[in-house]
Amino acid sequence: MRKFMAMAIEEAAATKAEGGSPFGAVLTRGGQVIGRGRNRMLQNNDPLSHGEMEAIKAAGLQDSYADTVLYTTAFPCIMCAGTIVRYQIPKVIIGASWEHNKHSRDFLLANGIELVELGLAECYQLVE
Repeated sequence: MRKFMAMAIEEAAATKAEGGSPFGAVLTRGGQVIGRGRNRMLQNNDPLSHGEMEAIKAAGLQDSYADTVLYTTAFPCIMCAGTIVRYQIPKVIIGASWEHNKHSRDFLLANGIELVELGLAECYQLVE
């Protein structure tokens, strides 16, 4: 688990260094990375370019996402939560979360998504 979160943190740090919003994500299957992504909204002038969305896009169209795990440095927004539910990604490992994530948390839980919130200092520090 730590290895994949470290990769998500690398993505977040890289986009922060580029002047972007400091969020990264990694999508895995069976202990292998199938997609990595970073928030590139500012760099690409693209409001949909969140880290989770980019990691899922990088993985490409899969027959099923039922055996995947998404690692993300920060709690997914409601847009990303909708994509997670739509593609039935069953488990999300989250580096940092805040109270304002209540709506997406409730939505993910109501749709059977397992959430593991780690509360990692390095993920909070990226956002500061």
